[in-house]
Amino acid sequence: MDTLLSPNTPELNQDDIIELAAIAKALGKARSIRRARMMSGSIVSKKRGHGLELHEIRPYDVSDEARHMDWRVTARTGIAHTRVYTEDVEHRTLVLLSLSPDAYFGTQTTFISTRLAQLAAIIAWRSYAQRENVGFVSQTDNEFSITPNIRDWRFFSEQLAQTTLIKQRTLQPTSYEMPNLSRFKGYSVIVLSDHIAMDEINKAHLQQLAQHNRVHWVSVEDASAFSLPNGHYQFANQETKNTLHISNAQRSAAKQHFAQLAQQHDSLMTQLGVGYYVFDVNHSPIAVASELLAYGILH
Repeated sequence: MDTLLSPNTPELNQDDIIELAAIAKALGKARSIRRARMMSGSIVSKKRGHGLELHEIRPYDVSDEARHMDWRVTARTGIAHTRVYTEDVEHRTLVLLSLSPDAYFGTQTTFISTRLAQLAAIIAWRSYAQRENVGFVSQTDNEFSITPNIRDWRFFSEQLAQTTLIKQRTLQPTSYEMPNLSRFKGYSVIVLSDHIAMDEINKAHLQQLAQHNRVHWVSVEDASAFSLPNGHYQFANQETKNTLHISNAQRSAAKQHFAQLAQQHDSLMTQLGVGYYVFDVNHSPIAVASELLAYGILH
């Protein structure tokens, strides 16, 4: 079986993360999304090249600026025409990785935590290949790590690999947690998380983030998690072993509780204007990244 889809172990290492750079670069071209040009002075943004790209030449409208009049086309057609430009904006991406204890589980190919880490790596490497700034925020060993702009990629790879260690299961929060990231503005923010619950403080943090950035929430679920046969299951890490008993009643109650929280989470994303995308853990990370590229989330 493809080791990318089903790694030999859910615990990735630094080399596993670095190897994803070639995959990110080979994803292909992103969908072209035109952005309406903003009024002069409304927002100061970084630009590459000349800063403006010609979008189209069309008949003049009274709201158009006279300095953008295309006099050659106007003289040739006898009808006033204007040039419409779009800003060639420098993309800045911020990847947030937030895992729950339940992420360190999988029924078929790999753990949810592993798949989300692979996606974080592909997204970050993709930005690097596109010569874009990319930041990374994660929580490991009960501490937040905030990197506004990744420069040491070997350290990033080691840091990301650390999040996949099974010992992190007991250290991850049961609901979504992120620090106040209000200093980040004008970013394409991609939240990679299996969380479907958050308290009011973190809702406020996410709302503030969505006000000043384009935010997407990408989640990974295991569709087979509620189809496990009845019996005893053992969850272990390097130090402890816990046994979980699954019965029809427990499975039904857990499925109902999950569906209720998922519906509330979906409503919250809509309310905050956050794009929400859910993928199955048994889908290849390449396939998921390709879909994100098709949606225009990746560049």
